Amino acid sequence: MAASDDIATAAAPAAEAPAAALWLPGSALNCYEGDAALRSWLLTPGLLTQRIRAAAGEAYSMRVLYEGPAAAAAGVAPAPDHLREIEMRCGGTLWLYARTRVPAATLAVQPWLGRVGARTLGEALGEHDAVLERDPFLYALLAADTPVVARACALADCAPRALWVRRSAFRAGGAPFELEEVFLPDIGREGIGRP
Repeated sequence: MAASDDIATAAAPAAEAPAAALWLPGSALNCYEGDAALRSWLLTPGLLTQRIRAAAGEAYSMRVLYEGPAAAAAGVAPAPDHLREIEMRCGGTLWLYARTRVPAATLAVQPWLGRVGARTLGEALGEHDAVLERDPFLYALLAADTPVVARACALADCAPRALWVRRSAFRAGGAPFELEEVFLPDIGREGIGRP
């Protein structure tokens, strides 16, 4: 039930969302997602940790997969962005994959964002006195070959498929960073992942 202290040190894939993705406001989800239960999860206000913990009960686990420099893309300035990847499971079933990208300029003024560790992002945000702002959530059904979705499918050991992603743009003391949350097909399903 405790978060893992095992943090991978291998280079993680760069966080990318395709420019052509159709990012929607929450008010548009009724037109694009017919599964009311999944829509309810997508529209959960705030960070999802508390709801996932409550739904999974003692089967809840959160594990940090990677925390460190993002892979540098060609032509990018030498100071790399910081990337943090986590997974939340109910038993052995992956419910949510999330990654946070912190630009190097943000990390320079908010260095604690590079040391979240085994805490959830919500817990880390609550421990710091930086003025925190968040833009309204945006949602996109991203294709299976989108890097963030491909990574989630690989971690879930499921066939490649399009998945819903919720994006949050934050500012801590005015410095921007971004969170992407990938919702796996079994999130919140009764009995899925529980012993």
